[in-house]
Amino acid sequence: MQQDSFPSLAKRAIEDIPAEGPQIAPDIDAVASLPVELQREVDAAVGQSDAAHRNFLADLSTVESSVSAGRNAEPSSESWVVAQMQLSALETRRSPSVSALADLDALYFRRLESEFSDNPPGGAALIDRSRKQVAEQVEMQQRKIDELKAVLR
Repeated sequence: MQQDSFPSLAKRAIEDIPAEGPQIAPDIDAVASLPVELQREVDAAVGQSDAAHRNFLADLSTVESSVSAGRNAEPSSESWVVAQMQLSALETRRSPSVSALADLDALYFRRLESEFSDNPPGGAALIDRSRKQVAEQVEMQQRKIDELKAVLR
């Protein structure tokens, strides 16, 4: 029988983590700043989301007016179609924010993983602060879109 075809029964590093899970995002004071390149990536993602959010808010009142005009209109009527098209364009406007949130999620988890292995703690908490800011923008945008969609049904 080949013994090397079976997995090792040796204790794995993950087994040393307490049952309640790892302590995520330690005290933000544990590290003063992120490495320069990582901070650039975080700033770029936040800037991308901020710009998309400003565009979203700039277009929102126009879309709200169109949706209001199409509220009781027959599907396929001009006012209903215009409202649907503008609502679709508004959804597209938010895609850079959604993309930025995904980028920040990836940076956060990569940094968190590195803190568990060899980097000093705290950097993930700094990224998480920016991540939460972008997540709030994305959530607000989704709420508004959902509200507008409900009006047109």
